[in-house]
Amino acid sequence: MDLATYSDRAVVLRKLDYGEADRIFTLLTRTHGKVGAIAKGVRRPESKLGPSLELYGHIDVLLARGRGDLDVVAQVQRVPGYRIEGNVETMSHAALIAELAERVCEDRHPVDGVYELTVMALYELARETDPRRASAYFLMAALDLLGYAPQLSACVSCEKPLAAKPAAFSAEAGGFLCDGCALPVMSLVPLSAIKVLRLMAAGDLDTYRRLKLDMALMSSIEGVVTTQLEHHLDRRLKSLQFLHQMRGASTC
Repeated sequence: MDLATYSDRAVVLRKLDYGEADRIFTLLTRTHGKVGAIAKGVRRPESKLGPSLELYGHIDVLLARGRGDLDVVAQVQRVPGYRIEGNVETMSHAALIAELAERVCEDRHPVDGVYELTVMALYELARETDPRRASAYFLMAALDLLGYAPQLSACVSCEKPLAAKPAAFSAEAGGFLCDGCALPVMSLVPLSAIKVLRLMAAGDLDTYRRLKLDMALMSSIEGVVTTQLEHHLDRRLKSLQFLHQMRGASTC
């Protein structure tokens, strides 16, 4: 094979129209990290590349090294498996997964586990009836991968084991607080949510899939993982802000 080309498996994180018929893609590849690539003529109806280059899709791709920052898509084929489609909420959760994956990776420097975690999360999103479940699990796993996982079993302040009861959560402190260390004004996270968070942190996806999580419980779980994530990021995730706004509008 020509040394100027290379093949890889990738997830399509982002796309941007360019010129009259081209499109620029941000790809999260398995072995080359985050790669920017241009697909020439992809927006023309007769393009052979277009049908396989769907946003959030899982692909096998042949890339030609470009002269600048962008490589060139030479060939592409969808990987059989999940397909992200459906309503605005599902696509918004896919956007959240993709945005965080893009944020934590530098160009052409793969971060161990991010590609695999992203593929798993998008697969879960495609199979789940409630997209919030899939993205919450992804965010918890991402926190662990980034070294930001909250402390869930002992008080983050005094290190005493947490009692089997609701507890206050502090992203600034990095986890849950016992009654003695929490401030009286802090709201409490239900024990059921804490138990699910521990299950998620343990990576027990099979059990997590079988749990019945109602809207209130899911909101508590989401509140912990998103607050912890946003505390550690240098700027807020646009897709997460959109989901907050969309949820706020739906409850009005």
